Amino acid sequence: METTELIKDLGERLGIPLELDSDNVCAFEADDLIISLHDLPELNAIAIIGDLGTPPPERLEGLYATLLEANHLFRDTGGATISRDPETGHLALCRAIPCIGISFDGFYDSVERFVSAAQVWANVIRDYREAPPTEEFQPSSGLDSFNSGFITG
Repeated sequence: METTELIKDLGERLGIPLELDSDNVCAFEADDLIISLHDLPELNAIAIIGDLGTPPPERLEGLYATLLEANHLFRDTGGATISRDPETGHLALCRAIPCIGISFDGFYDSVERFVSAAQVWANVIRDYREAPPTEEFQPSSGLDSFNSGFITG
């Protein structure tokens, strides 16, 4: 399937115009998150990236341990990976969605699951950032949803 067709259909379903710019990127807002789509023609895929915000400097060790464990075998990421954007310092959830053999419905469902996962992780990072600095902290923003199977594929 052509990436431009998939992205155009996604925009129509979301009720917003989506069109790749000269850098083969477009973005939209979902659940207060900026989600960007990047055409990767060399892979015949679309990379979807969710900006999760900035990590809290006072809890980096605990947060990074949580993120690394979640990334292991995609345990708590719904098939995506979590990384740090070296230009902005923001954390990001990233996933490449292959375009070969994917339907419009399949692409839409993949994006929908990705946005759900990004929202969970944005909440986890927010919780780390907002917790009082003197407390021992454990995230409680929906990580159990990954283990219940609500985000797969």
